[in-house]
Amino acid sequence: MSLDETGENRLADETSPYLLLHKSNPVDWYPWGEEALARAKREDKPIFLSVGYSTCYWCHVMERESFSVPNIAAVMNRDFVCIKVDREERPDLDEIFMLATQILSHHGGWPNSVFLTPELRPFFAGTYFPPRDVAGRPGFPTVLASLAEAWRDRRPDVEEQAASVSDAMRRYLADHGSSASGGAVAPVPMEKVLRDMERSFDSRWGGFGGAPKFPTPANLLLLQEVAETDVAAARMLSLTLDNMARGGILDQLAGGFHRYSTDAEWKVPHFEKMLYDNALLLEVYAREWARTADTEVARVVRQTADFIGKEMTSPEGALWSAIDAETQGHEGAFYVWRREELQDALGDENFGFLAPLLGFGGAPFFEGDRYVLHMPQPVGDQARRRSLESEELWAQIRSLSQTLLDYRGRRQRPATDDKVLTDWNGLGISGLASAGRLLGDDELTRRATAVADFVLAKLRPEGGPLRHTWRAGAARVPALRSEYAVLNLGVLEMLEKEGEGSRRV
Repeated sequence: MSLDETGENRLADETSPYLLLHKSNPVDWYPWGEEALARAKREDKPIFLSVGYSTCYWCHVMERESFSVPNIAAVMNRDFVCIKVDREERPDLDEIFMLATQILSHHGGWPNSVFLTPELRPFFAGTYFPPRDVAGRPGFPTVLASLAEAWRDRRPDVEEQAASVSDAMRRYLADHGSSASGGAVAPVPMEKVLRDMERSFDSRWGGFGGAPKFPTPANLLLLQEVAETDVAAARMLSLTLDNMARGGILDQLAGGFHRYSTDAEWKVPHFEKMLYDNALLLEVYAREWARTADTEVARVVRQTADFIGKEMTSPEGALWSAIDAETQGHEGAFYVWRREELQDALGDENFGFLAPLLGFGGAPFFEGDRYVLHMPQPVGDQARRRSLESEELWAQIRSLSQTLLDYRGRRQRPATDDKVLTDWNGLGISGLASAGRLLGDDELTRRATAVADFVLAKLRPEGGPLRHTWRAGAARVPALRSEYAVLNLGVLEMLEKEGEGSRRV
């Protein structure tokens, strides 16, 4: 095993926060590269490829339960060449091997756990494996032992499976097209797309499909393209944006959208916060403000932009990638509240005032004794019941929300993945620039310019080709062709002149 004098493995030389999380594992991890691939061929060993990212909850769980355990690591080191990949650094590899997992297991997710021949042909895959057998599900040690035995004693069967999977992957890529294969995706008529969206639309809570429910900004941007002439599209758009803005998927105190909702009501999120979600949703809500002049929509735009500025922007002006979902191993611990915490922070009178507004008046609904703050009713409806103007009620909510935010600030914060990705920063440039233009806010435009200046200076070393990722002073991994397109779109949005549709709020 290759450990240096500090007890760290080869990942200690990487810059990815996700890879660095595993640098002290007893596993003989390799980063993806020729050294690992050559060893697998030289020693005729199968490869265990583990793909994840730094804010992935189950990636953290598997790291603690399996990769940190010496006896499990010993089996991994003996029987496999172990490679760790950050999916955000290598989206090309992530796409290819996620397809393999979906073919082999009929589902996908992260961590993506793929077993390959030395020729990189997948023969077994899954996602999270528990550290021991449970409820008929094999634990990771059982999986390792079974696959090592198969490689040793039933090699022809393994090779046959690998060939079958490789053929299936080639057929899928040929039929569907892929950024990995360079193929083109056939266009679909707009009318068919809209009617398909209507069929999957949740007419009560907005969004598409059931739980878990994702924001799907691409769907929302498409609806905005036709909302002026398509009544159904406008209805789907408005209902979705309103319910998301009032749900627990939006951090009601500090702003920022969480990754997705675990329920259909947008109330209980999976708590990680991703730059790409927030950049795209910033643009969606800014465009909706331009379309409707709804002051509630403008509030979400400003809150989202403020969150990006305060929590996801580096001192140099670049945009960081993500904020973790967990703190000390507990999902959402930074964001959720026990009743006694709310009473301690607010006092009895303010607790009673704010409880119906921020959704903690009834029984706790998260992990038995906790609340996720959300707005069960529109503030305008609540204001009318209290014979107040909406802005009067908002002023009171903002004051008490700051009290809760200050109280929450004393908790341990979740980790931030501070790597800078070119494509996600391109989305951030576009989101900030469009919000600045449509709201008439020069500061947001200035921030978009600062992001663009950083990317063009730091992710093009010595003025050369664009790189995909930057962290700790180093630009790494050649950019994909799609990143040039995303960055160019962001810069074009930044350069666009303020149009007639702009409103200052």
